[in-house]
Amino acid sequence: MIKSFSALLSVAFAATVCTQPALAQLQTQIVATGLDRPLFFTSPPEDSRLFIVEQGGLIKVLQNGTVLPTPFLDLSGSVNTEGERGLLGMAFDPDFASNRRFYVDYIDRTTLDTVVATYQVGTAQSNIADAASRQTVLTVQQPEFNNHKAGWIGFRPGESSNLYIATGDGGFRNDPENRAQNLSGNLGKILRVDVSADQSPGDPAQYGYTIPAGNIAGNNPDVAGINPEIYAYGLRNPFRNSFDRETGTFYIGDVGQNNREEIDIGVAGANYGWRKFEGTRLNFPDDPEIANHTPPIFEYNHTDAGASVIGGYVYHGSAIDGLEGTYFFADFVNDKVMSFLPADPNGTLMDRTAELLSPSGITGGITSFGEDAAGNLYLVSINGQVGMIAAIPEPASYAMMLAGMALLGLWVGRREKAAVPIRT
Repeated sequence: MIKSFSALLSVAFAATVCTQPALAQLQTQIVATGLDRPLFFTSPPEDSRLFIVEQGGLIKVLQNGTVLPTPFLDLSGSVNTEGERGLLGMAFDPDFASNRRFYVDYIDRTTLDTVVATYQVGTAQSNIADAASRQTVLTVQQPEFNNHKAGWIGFRPGESSNLYIATGDGGFRNDPENRAQNLSGNLGKILRVDVSADQSPGDPAQYGYTIPAGNIAGNNPDVAGINPEIYAYGLRNPFRNSFDRETGTFYIGDVGQNNREEIDIGVAGANYGWRKFEGTRLNFPDDPEIANHTPPIFEYNHTDAGASVIGGYVYHGSAIDGLEGTYFFADFVNDKVMSFLPADPNGTLMDRTAELLSPSGITGGITSFGEDAAGNLYLVSINGQVGMIAAIPEPASYAMMLAGMALLGLWVGRREKAAVPIRT
């Protein structure tokens, strides 16, 4: 028999808490629908709003569970959307709260080149950007093909000055001009530029940048012809990438061709091998040898898991027990969502598809993952949906919790009843 309140409370606590950590499954909780080909999702630092990038050129604000009717920015008149072109990336300056600056990456309607531009807002809380504040940061000349444009941009945590820019090889198949290995061109690369201050104050249309220390040209001063913006190279189509918000580790999801999809770790000076290599597989054996080939940390065959990798994020949110440090990624073609532990990428690969894709949640066509200011992860679907990855406790946990709370409530109720004074 339980004779004390503390003993009874410990029983209730055991019923409600001690059985709770076991999680039955994950799910996607839909936060936005009815979007037009959404490709990316991001959030400013310490801001509850979510910003959704649509291929056609609109950036929409999701605030308090509602997609606002007026776009944050409308670039539909400036963007070409054929094939893999479009508005492809967005990044908020780490100092957005004070400098009110953000960046976009898109394919220009007229030139068909990649444009990275910066805009500002009147206040950090504004839901409409100042279109007149536009300044071009850089352009990358593109060939006539409409694929392999990449388009991701971002800032590494703790490195607030430097904007990273991913470019694909420009298409078509097999990188016909071997652009990814050409250090005098910016295709098939990760670029890095210092945007901490406008270096072109006399030109309102241009936002000038400097070159950070540690880019390839700076580390190879005796080699002529290296474009100074290049940070890493040998990539085919690094469409979706991310930084670990805790460690700063750079994850690159590079889309393969016929056989392999790969996840790379971004390191200054690294050569990921395309087109000679597709992952660790020799693709063009007769191409020149690559002495400094950096292999992927994870790869998969098209026969195993899909044919178009969508790089994701390492989870550091607080809403899901047991997933701290887990890297999530997906495959666009095969509609699979997967995860592994970066410390052991060749260990257990978790197939999360059955949990995270469903008729009531995200239905497939994953174009990107997203991360909000709190570290929660989201899936973005070309079908017009955005959903947050969330946990569902085991049904048994709910039952134990209810039983424990009922027991505690019964005891408290009896104590309260006994405490009522008897009037005579």
